[in-house]
Amino acid sequence: MPFALKGLFFTFIFSFVTSAQANTKPALPVVGWIPAYGIDNSVTAINSHPAIAAGLSKIGLQFWNPSPDGKSLVYAPIDKGGKLVTDQDVTKLVQWAKQRKIQIVLTVYNNSQVMAKWDWDLARRAFAENRSSFTDALIKEMNRHGLDGIDLDLEGEGSFDSDRPAYAKFVKTLSARLKKQHKSLTIDSFHSPCMNAPNMSWWRDWRGQVDAIHSMGYQDLYEGSTDTFTPKGKSVCEAGESLFKYSWQAQFGKRAGYKQHQIIMGMPTWVDAWGKGGLGEDIRSHVQEARQLGVGVALWDLQLSAEKWRTAETWQALGALRGK
Repeated sequence: MPFALKGLFFTFIFSFVTSAQANTKPALPVVGWIPAYGIDNSVTAINSHPAIAAGLSKIGLQFWNPSPDGKSLVYAPIDKGGKLVTDQDVTKLVQWAKQRKIQIVLTVYNNSQVMAKWDWDLARRAFAENRSSFTDALIKEMNRHGLDGIDLDLEGEGSFDSDRPAYAKFVKTLSARLKKQHKSLTIDSFHSPCMNAPNMSWWRDWRGQVDAIHSMGYQDLYEGSTDTFTPKGKSVCEAGESLFKYSWQAQFGKRAGYKQHQIIMGMPTWVDAWGKGGLGEDIRSHVQEARQLGVGVALWDLQLSAEKWRTAETWQALGALRGK
């Protein structure tokens, strides 16, 4: 081929590849959690069809609580009798995930089958009163099991904005430690900016420090939503906007300084149809809406108790979200 034609040829190929890459949507996260009380059911579910493993990008093991003094971690009970998660439970799931190239992370939460409530005082003792020790404990336990990061599921039901600065300091401290090891940090957040902790108004505190935020709306969240939210004793949130739309959540995240794919929408796996309007009420419609917006999907939980969450059709849609 003459030199001039070779130049034109390679210019054409470069332009074609660049254009194709520009038009390719990035792979979006599909995250699911295995709760301490649902290990066996979750293992059965994720092994029920090979498309499930292919569609998952990350699994959170919701197996750990802060210790009563807030300085370390303890395994959570799996039942009301107080039987605890074991190292063997963790090892088996880590091996399963690693074999399938699925990231697997440590989820710490402030509830359990024995507590039967979200204990914000327990969480506060850890992240506010013992920030350094609690951070050390999280990093140590993550490394002990060869996990890929930390997921914070510390929840407070009520008005706790006075704890926002301490929580932000904790996130900054933990993020810096995780970045040194190239590990991920995810935070689970309530799905309005007006109530509970942490909530959407706290998101901007963590900009540049977290890899993803999981908005825990579940059946409240869907693109066709027109619902408003009025916290008890307060005025309507965000001047009465329809804040439970996927698109509203995504735009809020963008204004807070995040890329679209860093915001992941909670979806409920105990039902396989929810909401109204938008593209439809079924799982695939909601997944398609997420894909169009460029946001990820967070599945609570991997027991996948609603029948259609275990079908190849559903996981093909989730695989498409992942670019597979």
